[in-house]
Amino acid sequence: MKRRNFLRSAILGTASTAVSANVFGAGRASSSHKQFYELRDYELVRLERQEFLDQYFRYALIPALNRAGVEHVGVFRELKARYPARMLLLIPYDSGKDFFKVKEELAENTIFQEASKKYNALSVDDYVYSRYTTYLLEAFSGFPEIKIPSGEPKVFELRNYQSYSEDAGRRKIEMFNREELALFNEVGLSPLFFGKVLAGDTMPSLTYMLSFNNMEERDALWKKFGESEGWKQMKDKPEYANTVSEIVNRFYEPLSYSQI
Repeated sequence: MKRRNFLRSAILGTASTAVSANVFGAGRASSSHKQFYELRDYELVRLERQEFLDQYFRYALIPALNRAGVEHVGVFRELKARYPARMLLLIPYDSGKDFFKVKEELAENTIFQEASKKYNALSVDDYVYSRYTTYLLEAFSGFPEIKIPSGEPKVFELRNYQSYSEDAGRRKIEMFNREELALFNEVGLSPLFFGKVLAGDTMPSLTYMLSFNNMEERDALWKKFGESEGWKQMKDKPEYANTVSEIVNRFYEPLSYSQI
């Protein structure tokens, strides 16, 4: 049995205590600017009820986020979904401070409230999801902003690397920043974002997302990565030893109205 299940039962309210005030004060003007990501994982009750969530995202939430200055909101559905079917919402913020600011703006925005009426009026018999989990992530210094993929990729892979201790997690992030990100670029892997998990039930951990045209391309690129001399030299360095205790990955496809 898994030590911990990825993307389950995180409490959004812990975000304010899990992150220091100095981190949340960072903004676009900072020379060390890094984005923050809100990642929501929805567990649907029935796949056919996805339509209710689609309508809410497409006509209420995403337009409101865009008006508040949030760009490139991603919406994804799990490929070959098993029960419970999953949908993923990715919201990038320019700073940790904006994470709270935007939520306050939406709570007071009459246009958003009006557009949400139909969704909020769903009866208990029509409820869409059993729960949704929110993760808050801070972008890596080596990959500080979301990178929108070129073309129209059909497959997105979400990967979560869990560590046995905070220090192990820190060393794995250093491995990415110092060497592994460059190797990703060298072999042709296309990351969307990299983030340290600041609030969630897989802490300490990091999460990142990659895009591919299809699964065949995905398998070929990971094979190229695993067989590269760069990886063979890097993975056995003592400073990176025992940094990852569990890897969980899932595959998603973008929905038609996703901005990624």
